[in-house]
Amino acid sequence: MHPEAIRPHTLEDSLTDDFYRLLCGSELPQSAWALATRRSYQAWITTYCNFCSSVHQLPLPVDPDVFMAWLDILVTKLAGRTVTIAISAVVAWSALNNQEHPLDANPVLRLAYKGLVRTRSIRVTPQKLPLSESFVLAVYRDFWRHYRSCPGKDFVLLRSVACLLTGFESAPRVSEARMWSVCDLWPQHDLSQVLRFLNTKNNHNQNFLSSVASLAPAVYSLDQFPSAALFLSEFYLPELERLGVRRHADCVATQTSMSPCRVCPRLFPTLSPGHSISVPVTGTMTAQHISDMIRFWLCRLGVDQPKQWSGISMRSGTASLAAIMKVDPEVVRWHCRWSGHGTLGVYTSKPQHARLDVSLAVGRAYVLASASAARRPASSFSDECHVCGDGGEDLLLCDSALCRRVAHTACVGLVRIPAGAWFCPICSTPPVSPARRASALRSEVK
Repeated sequence: MHPEAIRPHTLEDSLTDDFYRLLCGSELPQSAWALATRRSYQAWITTYCNFCSSVHQLPLPVDPDVFMAWLDILVTKLAGRTVTIAISAVVAWSALNNQEHPLDANPVLRLAYKGLVRTRSIRVTPQKLPLSESFVLAVYRDFWRHYRSCPGKDFVLLRSVACLLTGFESAPRVSEARMWSVCDLWPQHDLSQVLRFLNTKNNHNQNFLSSVASLAPAVYSLDQFPSAALFLSEFYLPELERLGVRRHADCVATQTSMSPCRVCPRLFPTLSPGHSISVPVTGTMTAQHISDMIRFWLCRLGVDQPKQWSGISMRSGTASLAAIMKVDPEVVRWHCRWSGHGTLGVYTSKPQHARLDVSLAVGRAYVLASASAARRPASSFSDECHVCGDGGEDLLLCDSALCRRVAHTACVGLVRIPAGAWFCPICSTPPVSPARRASALRSEVK
């Protein structure tokens, strides 16, 4: 029996056709999961099927009593995160076979799941926020509107915008974005940028680089649309140079080096209290730095419930966008380093024009997102005035890309509706990073 022939109607025969061993040898070809996810889910689906076979019960649809007995064994022997993966595997397998969600279809299972969560028998972490062109564009325009003439006034904000633009076009893991050094970025003659990657997946000693990514040259000016390559070269890198964060004199890295630099500062560094231009004292951003940065911008842009996100996923957002923009799936797989074979430099084997496809697709998506934001329906805005909290018909709508705030003309000190763009009191105030605000408060106390 070929693995592709597995369908829900064959489950009754599976108990006699050695279906479970077949699952162990296959890669769930009917799914679109990444290779590592398929292998992990396969193992747990096989375990669940073996358990069902031992009690002479069909695996699908999920029987509440059998599933509870299986979970009881897992919870008493395994860690909470491992049990969570096992549950996810069975739920995903049910969906692939057009079965109902086991927890939604069975109230008993749903109550048991809530009990496991409350007792911390399983670990459920908040979902990561996939980066989207709308979010990145909104962050960039809010920053650009207030800091175009002095981008280095708030370095933390400048770093966050540069990190988002670069990450969205190059699709790194968060751990990889944190580890970039200033010598990993290489300008090209066509005004593009080549960015070397330190592979942090299954590379515990961090002793080799896996591939490079290319940031496409700008098609539009920064006043119109963002471009990672242009923003880095014209604003972010000069600011790093002004702060004394530059390539170390002992650095011997080249564009083709396959080992990470151990002496240069980070491309997106933290500045320690004792930092000075003559004696730079820098550090490495943590995952918490990036999570705090995302929550700051979500609150700033008026996005509901920013605390529901545990962090960001740059790769999933970029891969989804590239698929929508009809980029070759093979190019997307290489760009996001999802080959699954552990081959060093597999991405660099693609020609230069193919390596730029994803970055160019991101640039086109910014244009489409800008046009979509200009046509936002009134129903996407809040029904209550941001200032007084009352509703009404004569409400001003904020023209910031993602902001949902509205206000009465009288509440914001206006006599009539303005002819041009109008921004709410929060979007019209320059953003200030929490670090800069805390520094200002300490100065006032002194």
